[in-house]
Amino acid sequence: MQNDRFDAINIPKELDNAVRLGIEAGIRQQKKKQKTKRAIRYATLAATAMLTVCLGILFVSNPSLAAKLPIIGRIFSQVQDKVSYKGDFDSTKETIVEVPAAETMTNTVNSTVKNPNTQTSNGLTVTVSEINCSAQALYIALCIESNEDFPADFIKTKQEDYVLDYDILSLVSIDYFDIEGMEKSKRGPENGVPGPYYIEGEFIDTHTFAGIIRVPLDAGAYPEQFTYYLEISDIYGELFTYEEETFTDPDGNIVILKNPKTKHYTGTWNFALDVTRKEDEQQVVTVNKTNADGLGIASVKKTAFEITAQILLPEDAQVYDYITVICDADGQILETQGDNAEVFSIYRRNTDIVQVYICDYTQYMNELKGSPEKIAAEALFQTQVQF
Repeated sequence: MQNDRFDAINIPKELDNAVRLGIEAGIRQQKKKQKTKRAIRYATLAATAMLTVCLGILFVSNPSLAAKLPIIGRIFSQVQDKVSYKGDFDSTKETIVEVPAAETMTNTVNSTVKNPNTQTSNGLTVTVSEINCSAQALYIALCIESNEDFPADFIKTKQEDYVLDYDILSLVSIDYFDIEGMEKSKRGPENGVPGPYYIEGEFIDTHTFAGIIRVPLDAGAYPEQFTYYLEISDIYGELFTYEEETFTDPDGNIVILKNPKTKHYTGTWNFALDVTRKEDEQQVVTVNKTNADGLGIASVKKTAFEITAQILLPEDAQVYDYITVICDADGQILETQGDNAEVFSIYRRNTDIVQVYICDYTQYMNELKGSPEKIAAEALFQTQVQF
């Protein structure tokens, strides 16, 4: 089955000629009585070298071909350790689209794609490649392909002063579920609430982006199996040109902001994904401990990808007055899972035993951040949890 996608590759005439000439050269050498078997080997090596050069030319002249061969069905393995919400999603993934259909190998945007998990609109093709759903979040691997090059400004990871390991594309989308209270008909005024608003990943080439979306499942009761609907209407990125915005602050000062311009790709990319939630893989440890003020931890939950702690608050206290920090078995601070400060990544960490701390938010930001020793010394509450 995998070899089918190679049948769609148009081999340049120069490549056929190179192979033919190499073989003919080998035969001529073999017929010469003065030559030994070494000559045959040299001729074969020459043909192989020419083949390698021609293949190189083929992939350089058509970078989308090189990109499409391996990426569909393998996006998790490609980018799961480069995004901010890391995890070994690949080992337990559900593959939605294994490889592109044969017609997409030549010109994805202009072809007619019948697979409902590959949607083309206004020159942009989006493919849902793989999914993986834990008890706490749904992870979706997407391939976004444009018939034309994306702006070079989109590829921030090539900039010397860019500090992240991944690129980001922004999304305008709504999402909903076939779960009581979360159906489209019971959503907002336009039958939806804002869905995922960005995707992290990398540009495989100048017109192919592979990335992962994280959809939190932290509200409501989710069954083991459900359908998740994702409707994307705009995909865009920031440019290195700016627009100035002027306004007056409360003190009467004139403030000028420089906002980056954006390049938008509008269209309709709608997906319905049948999801199996791995609820049985979640481990829950009940703690129910507090300090003298009533600040503490109710429970700690861990999936294959992340860990969270449910905080207990004193009367009249606000959750934003505190911050939770979790350290692994080696005493190192766990990174947050994406932009959610209350969810922590366990990717490539030993979390058989963790130390959970609750700190005053202001003190943490000003004095404790990044130091396990200071956090342990100044935490308002701490407890050890073993899974």
